[in-house]
Amino acid sequence: MPYLTVAVLLLALLGVLNLALTFGVVRRLRERPGSSVGEEWDRPSQLAVGDPVGAFSAVDVDGLPFAHDDLTEGLMVVFVSPGCPACEETLPHVRERARGYGRERVLAVVVRDGDKPGDPGPYVKRLIPVARVAVTDMGGDLTTAFALRGLPAYAEVGAGGRVAGTGRILPSRPARNRPGADVGV
Repeated sequence: MPYLTVAVLLLALLGVLNLALTFGVVRRLRERPGSSVGEEWDRPSQLAVGDPVGAFSAVDVDGLPFAHDDLTEGLMVVFVSPGCPACEETLPHVRERARGYGRERVLAVVVRDGDKPGDPGPYVKRLIPVARVAVTDMGGDLTTAFALRGLPAYAEVGAGGRVAGTGRILPSRPARNRPGADVGV
């Protein structure tokens, strides 16, 4: 019986030591420069505020062309993808915010991602009443122009085709430089 007690205590001690070492390794990986652990959520998912949007040309689902020259100050651009759980959770909020902007001031980009296959049709159907909608592939003109690296994402266009606001989720209110926006909001 004493051998069994010693064996159980040694195994318990070994388990605690293993847990402590695992926590130490994870902490070091998070602190290490160039590490991808924990860093993905810290990086912006697209261009930073003040960066110019790159050149692009696209066609929306209505068959109308849309290019960099069509970017107007206050335009909200939203990127979502079928098969993305965070995008599905964000979609009702996107629709609500888009109604506040007006259909002509919102471009919703449904991104087909080869890693997360899904039919863009249901997203297009839900977004078309409140936004101009384009469907593109990850790595296409639109996603490249906005330097998209993660989904969901949004950008608000400022003066001169530069980014005025950006992030992975929509802010609770529009950017202050949006034409017609109440500065005191």
